Amino acid sequence: MAFCALSARWGLNGFCAVDNKFITEWLPEAKGDYVKVYLLGLYVCSLQDESINSAQAMAEYLSLPLSVVEQAFDYWKETGLVTITSASPLAVVYNHPREVGGKVRKFKAGRFTDFNAQLQALYPHRMITPTEYERYYDFISSNKVPDELIVMIAAYCVGGKGESVNWSYILTCARDWINQGIRTPEQAEEKIRQMEENSDKLRKLMAALGRKGAPDFDDKQTYMKWTESWGFTDEVILHVAASCKNKGGMNKLDSLLDMYFRLSLFTVSEIDAYNENRRKLRTLTREIYKRMGLWCENPDQAAEVYVSPWLAKGFEREALLKIADQCFIRGVKTLEGMNATVNKMLKEGCLSAGAIDEYLASCAARDEIIGKVISATGSSRTVTMNDRDLYAVWADNWGFDDEVILYAATLAQGRANAMSHVGNTLANWKRQNITTLEQAKSAGDTPKGKKFEGERTYTKQQLDAFLGNPDDFDDF
Repeated sequence: MAFCALSARWGLNGFCAVDNKFITEWLPEAKGDYVKVYLLGLYVCSLQDESINSAQAMAEYLSLPLSVVEQAFDYWKETGLVTITSASPLAVVYNHPREVGGKVRKFKAGRFTDFNAQLQALYPHRMITPTEYERYYDFISSNKVPDELIVMIAAYCVGGKGESVNWSYILTCARDWINQGIRTPEQAEEKIRQMEENSDKLRKLMAALGRKGAPDFDDKQTYMKWTESWGFTDEVILHVAASCKNKGGMNKLDSLLDMYFRLSLFTVSEIDAYNENRRKLRTLTREIYKRMGLWCENPDQAAEVYVSPWLAKGFEREALLKIADQCFIRGVKTLEGMNATVNKMLKEGCLSAGAIDEYLASCAARDEIIGKVISATGSSRTVTMNDRDLYAVWADNWGFDDEVILYAATLAQGRANAMSHVGNTLANWKRQNITTLEQAKSAGDTPKGKKFEGERTYTKQQLDAFLGNPDDFDDF
């Protein structure tokens, strides 16, 4: 055992150090999943977390295919940031970024001479640095794309944003285009042509958003994403844009379309139906909070967790509002507390306001009968939950009529623990198959001191067979 050691919880409350050189040198052009794998591996190294002890465990933790994790470490091996000491099972050693010196690939002399000249021509007012060139070389080699493709993409980016655009932006744009299947200069030329043809449509979009001025380069890129990658029509985009006029502009519109894309809503009618249902859901959620005497801070979250599932179970709007009123009267102050009442009504099959009223009326009528039973024993106390549970057993489970139960109560008049005596009497009648008032009067009270003859013992198997599984019993 070490003389000094950190507690098991120390690492979880600490931090994972990432060298700045990794962020400036390698992060910008690495795929997002590759960065996730690198950082999680660094975390595992620093924490010595034994729960993530294999490439498969890492893949499951990140919700990634195992092949992506393996490809990621192959990528980082090429950079020199890690060393793979075993391919099967995969074992990786992390090297310090400051000892790596940057990713350097050797290329044939003159390989990028024409590329360098064409790229530099795009920047007449500054010189491209050797480090920047290396980024482009590595991207071209890693993605196996023609030099001309990157030059065309760089020219389009510089033309749209000016010479201030850097290599990171250009390569991010190039990666996006490649992911769309654009890998040749001809395909890039067609995409640029389509983007330019969208200028009139974009001007209409700017007007719909209440924005003055011509669309910029990023607007064109975003618009192509909506139409080419996500599949939205101009009709849908303009329709959604109307709700964003002077309210967040392109960023708000992009957020909404992203949500509709994830929900697979691609037509105006689908989107309008969704929004109308969402509006009604918010209104109902706020009204439920109001009926309970509460302030609704986040109706969307409450609607998602509680109200929407209640409606999905078949509850009508008025039924939920009635339950909220009852919760206010009873002092229930949370939706979690209301959920218990909702589940009670669901169990009783009361999904409408009328059904709830009928159920409560039947409960009130039953309380009147239970009150008469208590009064017949000579007591003037109020009805308790225990009384209700007992009556439910006598009437619902054992099948006794009210007149028989009332007669049993008269036999317990003046006794201590009168309701218990009523139960004993009814239990004795049940064993004798006494069901009518006439039979009960003939049998009379429970005989005192009478012992069951023929008592015997039973095995566990017999008792389980006769009585059933205790886990299946309902609580009273």
